This record gives sequence, C-alpha cells and structure tokens, in this order.
Amino acid sequence: MSRILLVLPVVALLAACSTGNVNQAEAQRQRLACADIGIDPASAAFGQCVANLSQSMWDQQMISAR
Repeated sequence: MSRILLVLPVVALLAACSTGNVNQAEAQRQRLACADIGIDPASAAFGQCVANLSQSMWDQQMISAR
C-alpha cells in the first residue's frame, strides 16, 4: 500500500507533463498549418488563423465527447 502512495505523485507528474507536450505539439501543428497556406507569421492574420484552428479543434472535441 505504501508503494502505491509513493508512486501516485510520480504518475500524476508524468501525466501532467505529457498533457503539456500534447498541447504544445497541437499548437505547433496549428502554426505550421497557417504558415503552410501562406499566411505571414508576423501578421495579425496569422494569429487569427491559429486562434481559429484552435477553436475549431476545441469545438470538434466537444462534439465528439457528446
């Protein structure tokens, strides 16, 4: 029982780290997609493109979760 209590914080930490990596990877894919269609990364349109993709992905996840 004590081993489980010692392992749980490590498992929680690893889970939190991998969630962050997934979010970072998703954000990177969104930026690459916007750059791939030719939007200048220095423009306001680029930030809007990334935000729109992020919102679309969130909406899709919510629909799938129903």
